[in-house]
Amino acid sequence: MHVCQTSIDIKTDCSSTKETSPSPSAAAWTPADGLGVNHVPEDSRHTQDRDRSMAVSVTRHATTPEIEEFQFLLCNIDSLDLGLYVAWGPDWKRRLQSLDKKKQQARKNGGLPIGLPSGRICIFKPGGKGENYRFHLQFEAYNLFLGKAARPGSSPNVYLSLSAKTLWQNGIETALSWITEDLKAIGGGSIQRVKVSRVDLCSDFWILGGISHEFLLSHKVTRNDKGKLFLDKNELQTYYVGDAKSPIRLRIYNKGLEVKKGGIKLWFLELWQRESTEDVWRIEFQVRRSALKQFGINSLDDLKEKQAGLWSYLTSKWFSLRLPDNEKAERKTIHPLWCAVQECFKQNAPDSEVKRVSGSAGAVSLEWFLSHIDGCLSSFAALLGITKRDDALHELQRRLARRNNATDFENACIKKAIQRGTLSKGGGK
Repeated sequence: MHVCQTSIDIKTDCSSTKETSPSPSAAAWTPADGLGVNHVPEDSRHTQDRDRSMAVSVTRHATTPEIEEFQFLLCNIDSLDLGLYVAWGPDWKRRLQSLDKKKQQARKNGGLPIGLPSGRICIFKPGGKGENYRFHLQFEAYNLFLGKAARPGSSPNVYLSLSAKTLWQNGIETALSWITEDLKAIGGGSIQRVKVSRVDLCSDFWILGGISHEFLLSHKVTRNDKGKLFLDKNELQTYYVGDAKSPIRLRIYNKGLEVKKGGIKLWFLELWQRESTEDVWRIEFQVRRSALKQFGINSLDDLKEKQAGLWSYLTSKWFSLRLPDNEKAERKTIHPLWCAVQECFKQNAPDSEVKRVSGSAGAVSLEWFLSHIDGCLSSFAALLGITKRDDALHELQRRLARRNNATDFENACIKKAIQRGTLSKGGGK
């Protein structure tokens, strides 16, 4: 389980000229001359302390409720959807008929409980997911959506959505071991490949007095102007940046209130190491497949290697909270709270820089493809226990030759070259 919940001493400069930040553990910060948040010397530095009980102090702004004290609690992947390339067993046609019968029974009864050999129980739901996934099996730990294809094609034939509780308490690897067992029981299925379809990265903070809408409006710097908010008696509950279908969407909300109202997520108190849900807020970024592809995040290995870099991009280049001390957004001093937010995932993953490649596929550089292929090759070799590059390349060539013939490969290359307008560069028939 990749839960970040430790305190570290890191000396950093979180000014407008250097977008590094202090540890998310508690830190102390005060303006040098007592003039408040509108005047911060460029060389001011933020000190850190290992004691998690300490908090950050900031002089209150004259008109906007300022954040005076906060404490980092934890960070993790809160939601994860995966596309699974599954090869079903030789009797898949018979299994498919059985699944269709169960779907009909589920429609009559509003859902059909089914027990598996593992002892896990799922509910066979009446619906599916879009046009590609006809069957929906709801487990306590995840939702499985099954397509009809016996073999995966260019797209996954199984869609998996892991529950937040599973991710926080069990972790991805454990969940995948359960799913592997369940797929085998359902239809002799085996996972050939996994593609990341959506991921939600989040960090939780205790913030004394919470976050106000006025504070966000006066401090936000963002690339997306679309926003939505929900208030309760003029108090902010949830603030969105980006719409529901955006490749990237930010949600800042009162997580403690959500946990308290529902009652079924009180297990967060143990993770937070708190006795109360009061003033616990979440900063959460939802990243969909189209954006993940631009960051070069396709596999779970990609996600593990790049999640810290992705979080860094999202909290520095896509959205940030900054002090109103300069007319130019990029020169504004990063708010101490946001400095701590930026640091979260650095404690449980290597901080590798990621670049977002936008535009058409033809705009992607050759270097990007080489970098991506190199990363996939090392993961491929590691899976087979191969350590030498020549051996890995030989084995890759052998296995690819079994997947498709030379004519299919040539035709696929010609189609893509025509779409990119590069066919003349490589010659033609």
